Amino acid sequence: MNKRVLVTGSTKGIGRAVVEKFHDKGWDVGVTARDEANIRELTDQFNQKRQNSAIGIKADLSLKDEVKFLKQRLEQEWQKVDCIVFNVGSGSGTKGLMSTSSENELSLKTNYLDVVSTFKNLLPLVKKEMGSSLIFIGSIAQEINVKAPISYSYAKRALNNFAMAQALELAPERISVNLINPGHILTRGGTWEKKMEQNKIEFEEFISKNIPVGRIGQVQEVAELVFAYSNQELSNYLTGVRINLDGGTSISF
Repeated sequence: MNKRVLVTGSTKGIGRAVVEKFHDKGWDVGVTARDEANIRELTDQFNQKRQNSAIGIKADLSLKDEVKFLKQRLEQEWQKVDCIVFNVGSGSGTKGLMSTSSENELSLKTNYLDVVSTFKNLLPLVKKEMGSSLIFIGSIAQEINVKAPISYSYAKRALNNFAMAQALELAPERISVNLINPGHILTRGGTWEKKMEQNKIEFEEFISKNIPVGRIGQVQEVAELVFAYSNQELSNYLTGVRINLDGGTSISF
């Protein structure tokens, strides 16, 4: 039986690159997002390449009933999973300290509370054996000032702390828990693509001043690191690890 992974938020950006990486490596994949058409397009693509290698489940992870539905469908289709990648979040909102109370509450819910709720619901489906892993996508905003909304930074910091606490909790169960904090990553239709199109000179100046390697990151690079975390040969000895994937940005401040 093939290994099985669920990637949340997996029809766009980092999540899509991650689920494509796992599928390319022979895993069966679970695709979940809020847009059914995008889910169908991606799962059809995977199943054309390899029959019955992908399932798609529409779910809004901000809604408790839909998180429960996601769990039920996974149990029906797979019973158990080997890996879950928690790729949920949004950095939208007023930048810096001027965000409103409602913006702060929404950011905390989206970037931390909803992730925790999804984690708690899906944890019983994770196999308790060597090689099982849970991987969280955070942000370097949890550590340094990248001019993100302050509530986003606080929420991602909380997620980092939560992941490390779970790494300790689940170590005896032989489930590894790790986290990646991406820096500035170029995604199709995302903030950085729009800024590059609007003013390429300003975009390049920002890169030269803020990213020591002199270029913006790619979603495929995040996917490579996520897949490395799931390396079965490491069993569960690689756990409680946080890596900033940011071209040196976090050490340049």
